[in-house]
Amino acid sequence: MTVAPGADKVAPSTMANPRFRSGHSKALLLFTLAVLSGCGSDLDLTYPRPSEPFEATVYDLLAGPIERPSAFDVVSGRGRGVPRTARVDQSDGWDVIFAVLDGDPVWLPRGFFESLEPTTGILALDLDFDAVRRLPSDRESYEAEDPVPLTVGRAYGIRSRPDPSLALPCRIYAKLVIDSIGGDPRYVHFRYLWNPNCDDTNVTPEEEQ
Repeated sequence: MTVAPGADKVAPSTMANPRFRSGHSKALLLFTLAVLSGCGSDLDLTYPRPSEPFEATVYDLLAGPIERPSAFDVVSGRGRGVPRTARVDQSDGWDVIFAVLDGDPVWLPRGFFESLEPTTGILALDLDFDAVRRLPSDRESYEAEDPVPLTVGRAYGIRSRPDPSLALPCRIYAKLVIDSIGGDPRYVHFRYLWNPNCDDTNVTPEEEQ
């Protein structure tokens, strides 16, 4: 068991617009090709999946101490990275938040907050954590706006927001299982396993094919 540490597309019509001066068109084309080439070389790489789950703990957004993380950032697991917990007072780079609403522990997707776009999704799974091999890729399978109740022993799938560091859309998928909920203020401890490759929904350990 391993413990984890606590751009935009250029519109085709713009590139083909005959009203652009030739010099501007050439410069724009070269810039666009450079951005897409750099992004493509990164996205074309295949990274190994983790061979075993990692662990993390997050604290109630409403009652937890400000210095403790209440959010989980899946996007940071792209490539050679590892998904990590996050403090919402320090960054908006997160995918789901743990909170206790009306006494019930829940996951909150980004779309729960009116000021944020519903770019992340949470799915309560019917299979045991180890039995989940692939997650659905479609947005409709995931809850993007409403709270998702948490239950000890239940597995969940996470569909991340698009990676903000890339020019092309790229989402990271992860599965997690709730091991314990407790404390005052409340916390949730969970194990998780993710796929570090863009838009790949295979969440089995690397040794399992």
